[in-house]
Amino acid sequence: MRLFIYGILASLGVLGLTAGLYPVYGLELFLGWILPVLAGTVTLYFIGSAAQKDPFLVTKTIAKGFALKMVYYGAAILTLFKLYSFEPIPFICSFSGFFLGLHVLEAVIIKRISQSYKTNA
Repeated sequence: MRLFIYGILASLGVLGLTAGLYPVYGLELFLGWILPVLAGTVTLYFIGSAAQKDPFLVTKTIAKGFALKMVYYGAAILTLFKLYSFEPIPFICSFSGFFLGLHVLEAVIIKRISQSYKTNA
């Protein structure tokens, strides 16, 4: 989990730099950052608690998390586009970049969890 916290801090730095360069789009950039951060934090929390209970429960948790994330992202983006008028391009760029970066980091963390079970077995 510490690696994910470092990833969040690094992404927060990138967000700060980008918002400093484009202050007009600060809210769009922030919204594009916060959606993947919240999803990643919740996912890793549940994966971490599942890993402590049973190694085989991790796979089920990942599958459920994937389905819930699809619903979460769809609902959040649809709500943003319907209820809030803003520039979509900065939001999409911010969301895409942070989505990819943080989900790659999640994959690395999940791989480490899986490898720790292989070495302990």
